[in-house]
Amino acid sequence: MRSVVLAATIASLVVWPATAWGQMGGYGGRGGMGDPSFGRRTEGSAPRLPGAELEGPPDSATIQPVLNLNPEQAKKYAAVYDSFMVATKPQRDSAQALQDDMYQKLDGGDRAAALFYAGKLQRVGDWLKDRQQRFEDRLADFLTSDQVKAYRQWRKDQDRDAEAKAKDNAIRWRTMGFGGMDRPAAEAKTFVDDTGLPHTDAGSQAVRVGRTVYVSGQVGVDDGGNIVGGNDLRAQATRAFANLTRVLGAANALPEDVVRLAVYVVGYRPADLEVIREAGAAYFPARHQPVVTVLGVESLSREGLLVAIEATAVQGSSAAAARRP
Repeated sequence: MRSVVLAATIASLVVWPATAWGQMGGYGGRGGMGDPSFGRRTEGSAPRLPGAELEGPPDSATIQPVLNLNPEQAKKYAAVYDSFMVATKPQRDSAQALQDDMYQKLDGGDRAAALFYAGKLQRVGDWLKDRQQRFEDRLADFLTSDQVKAYRQWRKDQDRDAEAKAKDNAIRWRTMGFGGMDRPAAEAKTFVDDTGLPHTDAGSQAVRVGRTVYVSGQVGVDDGGNIVGGNDLRAQATRAFANLTRVLGAANALPEDVVRLAVYVVGYRPADLEVIREAGAAYFPARHQPVVTVLGVESLSREGLLVAIEATAVQGSSAAAARRP
C-alpha cells in the first residue's frame, strides 16, 4: 500500500476502551546435560528426550498376538515383565513427573527451567533404556529366533511411533534455541492469500511467522473489488474491519488476538476519529484492546479509497489473557 503521511498527522497511540473504544489514545542418544553436545544444539531445535522406554515393554496381553506364545512361554514372559515393571516403577514415576514439570515450565515461557528438567529426564531415560535392553536380552532364553525377530520388529514400530510423537512435541520448543537461550529461533514464514478477498495492490494479504500474524492494509471493498459506500467513510471503515477479520481468520487468528492496529485515513479530520471508533468497536471486545495509531494520509493505493487498516496479531494471546485473573 502506497501512502503519503500528511505532516505527521497522528491522531493517537491508544488502546480500545470498554465502550465504543471510549478514549482513543526424541528418542535414542544421550542428549542430557551430561552430554557434551547438549549445550550446542542447533538454534531452535528441541532436546532429544526419552521415548518408548518411558512406557516400558509390552505386557503379556499386548505381546501375545505378536509372538503367539505357548503357555510355558507366556508364564515366563509374565514373570520377567512383572519383575521389570516392579523394579523400574520408581524411575518411571520420576520420569513422568519430570516430563510434566518440563512442559509446564516450557509452556509458561521459562525455557531455562524446562531445559534443566529435560536434562534430568534424559538421564532417567538413559537408565530405563539400559534396563529395558537387559529385559529384552532375557527374552532369548525362552523365545524362538522367529519370535525374537517378531519382537524386534514390534519394537521398531513402537520406536517409529515415539519418533513421530517427538516431532510433534518439538514444535513446543521451536520458539527458543538451545545454543543461545535468550535469542528467539528463526521461524518459517507462511503467506496468507487464500482469503476470498481481492488481492492487494502489492504483497500478500498477511504473513504469519510463528504465532505472529502481520496483516496488510485492509480497505473497504467487496469480494468483487468494488469500493463499498462511495465517499462514506463510515461504510468503508466498517467493511475494512470486516475484511480484516476475514484475513485474520484465514491466518487462524481472531480479532481478540490483535495487539496493534494502524489506521490510515485520507484527508483526516478530527471528526473522523469518532467514525473510526464506532466502526471498529464491534470487532474488539473491551477485554482485548489493541494499541492503535491513526494517521492522516494524502491518498491510498487506489482512487476513491478513504481508509486502510493494518494489524499485527499474536495467535492465541486472547486465550492466555482470558486465563489471567
